[in-house]
Amino acid sequence: MNEQTSAYRYTWEQAIEVLRQDPRHRALVHDAYLTSDLTDNCNRFAASDEFAATLRLIQGYRPDARKLLDVPGGNGIATLAFARNGFDVTSVEPDPSDSVGRGAIMACLDSAGLRASIVDAYGEDLPFKDSDFDVVYVRQGLHHARDLPAMLTEYARVLRPGGLLVAAREHVVDDYGPSLQSFLDSQVDHQLYGGENAFARDDYHAAITKAGLALRQEFGPYDTPINLHPNTPEILREKILRSGPGRLLAKVFPENVIYQIGMWRLRRAKRPGRLYTFVATKA
Repeated sequence: MNEQTSAYRYTWEQAIEVLRQDPRHRALVHDAYLTSDLTDNCNRFAASDEFAATLRLIQGYRPDARKLLDVPGGNGIATLAFARNGFDVTSVEPDPSDSVGRGAIMACLDSAGLRASIVDAYGEDLPFKDSDFDVVYVRQGLHHARDLPAMLTEYARVLRPGGLLVAAREHVVDDYGPSLQSFLDSQVDHQLYGGENAFARDDYHAAITKAGLALRQEFGPYDTPINLHPNTPEILREKILRSGPGRLLAKVFPENVIYQIGMWRLRRAKRPGRLYTFVATKA
């Protein structure tokens, strides 16, 4: 994600620094665990409902899992959280920077007195032997693939038989025309570095199947705390009740009914870039 094209002014690292300096984007940077306080980012993620739900998924499918691949490693939030929970973690991250890349991962681990392997590579070309990992954890990574089938084939290759893929918080669009463009236009970081992307849901499914993986579960935008962050059920309830339609419905219906109606509408909305989590296993 640190590559720069002629159409954009900044690298990924530079784009994040621009956003950090802009008060308008303070909440965005905080919620994305991308502030300059690396230790706080890591600690908040490790304590989050999202990570707790991720651990439950892994424990449900592979309670014996120990060796885990975190790809892309980003600034280290997941690498540290898994290492803290006793996993033997290998973190793959092509960006070398001390702010959002391999340097940041090392700093997070050092500050916590933890260890993990940190590798410079891309998901489409992993420098590992076949059947090397119990779990491949991908947080917001598939949608950055240059070649989605190739990336998933690599993840399947390095998984042991019975191994688990958790692809969390992947952006989904309905087409590669207006839907994708609408999503890209809404992403402030994309305007700076040009590295955002999304795929259609069917293309995620096809790439997972082509890689030889069996899709076991799929979670939509409001089905799990993994996709819900930075919202919580309480925050969503408040937003629904305070919305224009919510205030109108309050004249007729009790709050619980309004909340249920609001959630029904949210789950059926076709918002470009909505988040999905895919859980698959290797036969």
